[in-house]
Amino acid sequence: MEVLGQISQKAKRHTLKEYIRLAISFFLTLALLSLYQYIRLYAEGVLDAVFSRSLLLSFLHHAGYASLVALLLAFVFNYLENRSMGRGLRVVRFIFWLLLVMEGILMEYYLQYYEILGTGFWNRYFALTTFGRFILLFVGYAIACAIWLHVFYRLTSSVYRMISRMYPFTLILLSLFLATLTTNKKPVNENKTQHLVLAAADEVFTFNTYEGNVEFPLMRPFSSNDQLGGYLNLEDQKPNLVFIVVDGLGSEFVGDDGMYQDFTPFLNSLAHSSLYWPNNLSNTGENYAALPTILGSLPFGEYGFTNLEAPINRQTLFGILKKNGYQTAFYYGGNSALNQLDRFLFEERVDLVVDQKSFGDDYKRQKKDRAGISLGYPDKELYRNWASGNIPTAQPKLEVFLTLSSQSPFLIPDAQVYKAKVDGILKKSTLPSHIRKRIKRNKELFASILYSDDALKSLIRKYSTLPEYQNTLFVITGSHSATELPGADPLERYEVPLFIYSPMVKKPLRIKKLVSHADITPSLVQLLYENYNIQIPERVAWMGDDLVGKRVFDPDKRIPLYRYGKGIKDYISGRHFISDNKLFKLEAGLAAVELRNASLKDSIKVKLNEFRAINQYVTTKDKLLPERYSLFTNVLKAPTKEEQVWINSVFNGPDYDDAYDTARRLALDGDKERALLLCRFILNKVPGHVDTEILMGRIYGWEGKYEMASELLERTVQKYPIYVDAYLALLDIYHWSGQNNKVLLLERKLKFHGINSNEVKVKLKRAKDLLKQDEDKASLAQETKESAPVMIGKGI
Repeated sequence: MEVLGQISQKAKRHTLKEYIRLAISFFLTLALLSLYQYIRLYAEGVLDAVFSRSLLLSFLHHAGYASLVALLLAFVFNYLENRSMGRGLRVVRFIFWLLLVMEGILMEYYLQYYEILGTGFWNRYFALTTFGRFILLFVGYAIACAIWLHVFYRLTSSVYRMISRMYPFTLILLSLFLATLTTNKKPVNENKTQHLVLAAADEVFTFNTYEGNVEFPLMRPFSSNDQLGGYLNLEDQKPNLVFIVVDGLGSEFVGDDGMYQDFTPFLNSLAHSSLYWPNNLSNTGENYAALPTILGSLPFGEYGFTNLEAPINRQTLFGILKKNGYQTAFYYGGNSALNQLDRFLFEERVDLVVDQKSFGDDYKRQKKDRAGISLGYPDKELYRNWASGNIPTAQPKLEVFLTLSSQSPFLIPDAQVYKAKVDGILKKSTLPSHIRKRIKRNKELFASILYSDDALKSLIRKYSTLPEYQNTLFVITGSHSATELPGADPLERYEVPLFIYSPMVKKPLRIKKLVSHADITPSLVQLLYENYNIQIPERVAWMGDDLVGKRVFDPDKRIPLYRYGKGIKDYISGRHFISDNKLFKLEAGLAAVELRNASLKDSIKVKLNEFRAINQYVTTKDKLLPERYSLFTNVLKAPTKEEQVWINSVFNGPDYDDAYDTARRLALDGDKERALLLCRFILNKVPGHVDTEILMGRIYGWEGKYEMASELLERTVQKYPIYVDAYLALLDIYHWSGQNNKVLLLERKLKFHGINSNEVKVKLKRAKDLLKQDEDKASLAQETKESAPVMIGKGI
């Protein structure tokens, strides 16, 4: 800050001359930042040249932004300078410097992820970077901007004379700003701070209030027009469904048109043997937000469906198939508590949830990043965990896998081996030099994709050895496109592969209809309804419709697209796409060509705003479906207002482990009712808090409610099959309730999962000893009965 202070050290009244010099210095520093951005992008193989028309446009846009800022701050400068000598220039200088630092940080985000930030800035930024890195960026840009602002101020001492001979300075500024209003802005050449401010203003002044007369605007009668089944040789038994959602897998990695198809050889071999949708979109830009759309065709809420404050009535594939006799399971190597994914799975009554808590000591976690955090277990370990716990059953199955190895920071096992494979592919590649440079810069990402592809091959090969393989549909897709790779247009961030692989596929086929993740569940439900007569509620509330159609672009097709927090900014209507207030026409291969048609843009923007309003209304007011059409009611009743007052008096913070400790202390002190209330509160917020489930089971047992206790704890060991404390609690419940006969089945499960706890062995022995005593008593009673004399008499 000493450099900034040198601009004006004497306490004197400053004139417009000094202010003009400062404003020009502000623009020149912005231009320097822009030049730095273009040099970085060129060095990374993203741009073909530094000095181009696009760079000149960026200078023009920065000039317009700087002009507007200077025009507005001129009034602040004059007011403060008249109040106190030197204050106006000091304050304005500080504001200019702060805006420069902000532009630098926003530019750094663009350089990293090739997207420009709008609303939801802080949530998005800190979801993708660490606070420590943010501080380093802030300090670096703070120092650099202060130095260059000072340097340019010193260099512009003679500029005022030239400007003073021209028009009044305010007219120059206004003209520059007005000139930029009609230019065609792109993220690469747009001022990032101006974009953020305009996006925030649009968010504030767009009043998305649902004003319709229909109480449940997304609800409609269920109707079936199955076309997908015609491409499959279905068997008599209901098919197994296996979903594999690969994090960050974009369309550029799969298919004949995929630029990076060499990095997914196995996936491409599957695609060539599958029903393949080359024009598929993820409805979201986040992995956690993709699952409710894929499995339920559900709206987004404000920050993603799983982050809704309270459960709402809905129907998903998990619930529908569970009600029709399917066994449901979810597999993820990471922490399912993030973004409340565990709560979503709990509410859907998923039979088996495998996340990072379900891996034993013989599994190896992914390496920690610079912040000392590990995402969890890599894909091969996830699939190995599935294979070790897979138990043959006569029930049809719905199994969902969410991967994480292709997620930043890409810390895969055997990283050097896969990086060497990337080098080998590049040696044989005929890709343009700037693409090769991009791959080299993102070598960790491409190595992780190769690893994920290898892992998926091991999973499919393992499945192929199982009897149920012949009757299994594999639905494979990406959660969203990798943000680390630049896209040609705003739609590319949503373009992900989708294919259904199965021995039941009649012949491989490319289905060119424009579809999205929201169409998957409606299409599969129709298939099962038509061919297996599964039971479906008579009314549904889905965003999508069907995966099959004759036309690529259906004029009635509507696809809302959720970018990130508060980010429903993109929308497709027919073959037209609106993004960041720009209108595009979709051509072959989903190439987006910008259109200048104000009336058409306005009509589609009305539809976008209508959906925003409906999305907010149905997710905040629980107006997706009436309760009678919902498959499950909320298991854990939310506390009353009176109960919430007490809860807030004993727990008020983000650490639910503290709340658990309080509940445990209350239970041990004999206040079981309060302890259960606090347990229910914790599980409403963090359904995956396994220790709380166990405590609830023990409290039920202490109260003699053995049926409730055993039901809860049996579900707990099903969800967390390697958590020893759950088995210990369940063994105690069986002992207290005289259900030692159930221990033998539980022992098989313990052996299957390799649990060798001494405490468990002691309690198993206790149960077996009691069973042996019961057998001895029964045997003795039988012998006594057989040796007793036969009595004959009246009445006998």
